[in-house]
Amino acid sequence: MKLHLTNIIISVLLLLIAGCKSDDGTTVPPDYDGGGVLPITELFEFQFNESTGTTTSESNTGNSFPIMGRGINRMPGVTGNALFFDGLSNEISGSLTTSDLPTDRIIVSFWVSPKSYPIGTASMLALTQEGSSTGMMIGINKSGRMIVQYFINGGFFQQVTNEVIPRDQWNHIVVGLNTTDRNIRIYLNNSPVRNSNISAGSISWPAGNTPISIGKNTMSEMKGIFDIDHFSGALDEVRIYNGMLSSDVVSTIRSEYSPPQNVQYVINIDYSGDANRPTYHAIPDYGWANESYGLIFQDNQYHMFYQKNDVFLGIAQQNWGHFTSNDLINWDEQNAVLWPSPQGWDNFGCWSGSSIELNDGTPAVVYTGVDGIKAGIGVATSSDNYQTLDKYSENPVVPVAPSDVDLDFRDPFVREKDGLYHMLVGSGKSSVGGNVVYYNSPDFSNWSYQGIAFQGSIGSGEGAFWEVPILYEFPNGKEMLLVQKTPDNTPSRTFYWIGQFENGTFTPDFAQAKNLEVVNGFLSPTVTKDTNGNITAIGIIPDEVASEFQMEQGWANLFSVPQVWELDGSNTINIKPHPNLSSLRGNEISFSGISLKEGGSNYLNDYSSRHFEISTTINTGTASQIGFILGKSPGGEEEYKVFYDMTTQEWVVDASNSSLDTRVRRDIRKGGYSITPGSTIGVRIFIDGSVLEVFVDDKAHFTGRFFPTFTNASGVDLFVKGGTATADVSLYEISN
Repeated sequence: MKLHLTNIIISVLLLLIAGCKSDDGTTVPPDYDGGGVLPITELFEFQFNESTGTTTSESNTGNSFPIMGRGINRMPGVTGNALFFDGLSNEISGSLTTSDLPTDRIIVSFWVSPKSYPIGTASMLALTQEGSSTGMMIGINKSGRMIVQYFINGGFFQQVTNEVIPRDQWNHIVVGLNTTDRNIRIYLNNSPVRNSNISAGSISWPAGNTPISIGKNTMSEMKGIFDIDHFSGALDEVRIYNGMLSSDVVSTIRSEYSPPQNVQYVINIDYSGDANRPTYHAIPDYGWANESYGLIFQDNQYHMFYQKNDVFLGIAQQNWGHFTSNDLINWDEQNAVLWPSPQGWDNFGCWSGSSIELNDGTPAVVYTGVDGIKAGIGVATSSDNYQTLDKYSENPVVPVAPSDVDLDFRDPFVREKDGLYHMLVGSGKSSVGGNVVYYNSPDFSNWSYQGIAFQGSIGSGEGAFWEVPILYEFPNGKEMLLVQKTPDNTPSRTFYWIGQFENGTFTPDFAQAKNLEVVNGFLSPTVTKDTNGNITAIGIIPDEVASEFQMEQGWANLFSVPQVWELDGSNTINIKPHPNLSSLRGNEISFSGISLKEGGSNYLNDYSSRHFEISTTINTGTASQIGFILGKSPGGEEEYKVFYDMTTQEWVVDASNSSLDTRVRRDIRKGGYSITPGSTIGVRIFIDGSVLEVFVDDKAHFTGRFFPTFTNASGVDLFVKGGTATADVSLYEISN
């Protein structure tokens, strides 16, 4: 052990007799010598200042403790380095000698910057283990409030602060547990946030050694197969003392540090062994993503928001993730911008919505808030180009769903036209079908319900409930109503009508909705106009794999490459790759005049890759099937096929032999698309790890996923059946 700061010289109080009070009312310890020295003995200290390696050292004993998780993430701290904990896997664990821990007066000090609040009770420091009835834990709950749990004489006690630990900034926390004076004190950033009486007795510690865990609770809180008690964010300078806590002690400890104003999270997860991980599609550093929305160009940047969860690979306590880009191709992940409130109408999650620039130029959003019982609609604005969002003080602007609907109510889409803000919200009638309801507002704050804008039909296969609606006007004045039906007896699907929205009602030009995708697999697109006037969309491409598989990956779902939409004369949306995608192209390999025949192979001279673009012009000739083989293992154990069936007039995505792993998609999906036999077609395919995106004739688009088990399952080829065909092929390596 060592005496910290020569028993911590307290220069401010200097009381003259034992038993007097400090400036915050704390009784000065009986061993106070009256000479200005308050005995506070440092027992253990974790500085996290190592620059390399898989361990961290405790300074006083020199003992090493392993750092576990998918990555060891060292970053700038309040002094030297700090450690970033991903909220899914990172933990430091070991044990301390119990005889070195005080039984009556313990102080714990550390610095913390939460990135995401947990969905359970996460621990920043745990000196206990499940079922032991010993020790203490300092943690954080889903609202960001601090939780201190401790055992006195074997009895369990808990304190929860009303104050929230702010995200994305360095915060100093000090906790003092004193069974002699029967008091627990908790400080946050030099301010007392809890001062409570506690039971007399002894702090309970186990015999021999006391387990220690930094970054994870030890109570095995689970949601399904996932631990939900990991801490997400940065920790630094964890110190444990023997002594009595006072405001002067807190100030003295705090005075040793000059924390940086900005927190710079460093996330160093090595995905080099994960051949399925995309490299040029937008994807968070780790964790779960869903539903893109709010794509907008604001202050010389594109912004895209999405449903985010850092601490659980699924739906729970949703918040808004945030990407930025200069070109729609290369995306930078920003800190989450919209988070559930500790109490009130959105405390269970901030769900999907949309973005808009208000008439005065203010960036703003509308979003769904959920309180665990019902959903409402709120608004928020930004003063710093969407780096943060400030919720409207009078939220929710729409507190409940209208009586016209009896199903869920979520995902507002907003636009401005003719001096009014117009908002559509997805909903449905259980006995009729999905619908969108309509509100308008003159000022973005006061919204008036105007009724059901468009009603769908279950009988027409349109589902009982619609989500993430979009109302968008094309240059010719025609308007698109796009919705996504939620799963019923068929999967989620995105479809649309073209028509006119007037006086609060959408009137379609055709009765039967059109599918956006040829083969279903691309969902929830977000749409904006790029700087060149292209109507640009990006959507989610889900994994559709088992939870166990996603837990091993440490990530779930991703976003498509950007695409351009144009409306043709038949009121059909034509989809083509965004022109900026050409900037990704690396080395090119070209093959001209390839003659394809049944049984042929190796048309591309043993080409092999999992991150590339293939651009082809194919004369379909007499072939009945024409397609591509991707992700092929050298022995042929795994291969993924994408082909056109001329007989059935369908594109087919065949994943039945794509993987030996039973936890991933191994289905066959089809979608109708008309091609005249003997005609010439243009096909561009983007492969990025496990992601497939196909564009046909600058008209149609579809996606797929494949997850081979062989690390060298990267072979690429063409094939035909039932005849012959010819092709010109260009292959472009993509390294991003």
